[in-house]
Amino acid sequence: MAKTKDIKCYFCGKLIEKFSEQVEKKIPMATKAGVRNYRRQFHMNCLPKYVEGLEDKSLLSEENSEWDLVYQYYRGDILGLPDSAPLDQHTIKRLLGLRLGQYYPSGNNTRILKRGYDFKTILITLKVVKSKVIPYMATANFADAKHKTDSIMRFVTGEINDVYKRIEMQKKSNEKLEKDETKAQFDYLSKLKEKKEMEQKQSSINQNVHALFGGGKL
Repeated sequence: MAKTKDIKCYFCGKLIEKFSEQVEKKIPMATKAGVRNYRRQFHMNCLPKYVEGLEDKSLLSEENSEWDLVYQYYRGDILGLPDSAPLDQHTIKRLLGLRLGQYYPSGNNTRILKRGYDFKTILITLKVVKSKVIPYMATANFADAKHKTDSIMRFVTGEINDVYKRIEMQKKSNEKLEKDETKAQFDYLSKLKEKKEMEQKQSSINQNVHALFGGGKL
């Protein structure tokens, strides 16, 4: 069985274990020199999902909005900076790196990809660690802004996987509840249908008996 040499899928981030599962596509990426096309490797079944995500404008818009919430929360609630103060590039890259499960994003594209942590999870994690980060920043000495960001990120990376697992458990619990509610509704409708069919059947029997024995009471 032929295997690829440690090539990861651009979409899901998992190893492509067979040549038969590997497909290549040029992906447009924004660079300082403009938009360039870069060759990226995918699982054959991951490529359609990636393309579908790119074409889903509402999904892209949702991710952009969620990224903006992360940016605004980190700047205002974590660092206490005014709206007019932009985050430095190192901080932005560290936050975007979380989206892909990396220290820095390897490219400029961080949307749609099914790897790392989504922006909702990142935002919740920032809220979780805030009570630890704020007093830490008040007493710690930082060599520079980069050192400060990396120190804060240690709190985030230490909690984010646990936050992710809790969110997934909640999703599964909600899905089970919805399935149980749907099943209960289906069971109720099925019993209602059976009851109606029995009543119709009984009515038909009564009519036949009535026809056989006349109009008197039985």
